[in-house]
Amino acid sequence: MTKALSAIKEFILRYPAILASYFIYGYYFITTMDFYIRFKNRHFGATDALRHFDTLFWMWLLAYAMVKVIELRERLHAKEREMLEKSHDIALKETQIRTLHEVILTLKHEINNPLAIILGYTRLLRKSASDKESQKRLDEIENASQRINHALKEFSAAQVYETVDSPVGPLVGLHPHTPEKK
Repeated sequence: MTKALSAIKEFILRYPAILASYFIYGYYFITTMDFYIRFKNRHFGATDALRHFDTLFWMWLLAYAMVKVIELRERLHAKEREMLEKSHDIALKETQIRTLHEVILTLKHEINNPLAIILGYTRLLRKSASDKESQKRLDEIENASQRINHALKEFSAAQVYETVDSPVGPLVGLHPHTPEKK
């Protein structure tokens, strides 16, 4: 019995237009047959003709209700589709940001190794350089290397996005990431 009720409920939810058409045409069939039976048996008066025209009103009313049910169902599907698209977009953005952060950390590691060598040799050369022109060039090399090092630290300390559950659905929020200490 429970399976039959759940099957009926699923049919009603899945196919409301078909169910409404069964009601509309079933009612129309019954009233039309009653009209023809009364007409055939000659138990038909002028008021009977007017009484049977109420079928058109009920058909219109049921058709209107069917349209409203279908519109409601379409709006629910649109909202559900929109929520799925939003959650997909959030997941995609999180993945992109996570990937970008991993690339930045990898680049930081790959750039820091040669940069440490450049800074080390610059400091060694500074000790042996005697003229001001060489000192000036070594200062420029060291300043440029420090700028690169600072930019890498800022990139690695960039904000990471995370989703936070809220009453209106998942929201993307900022999660502060502290830079690694070396």
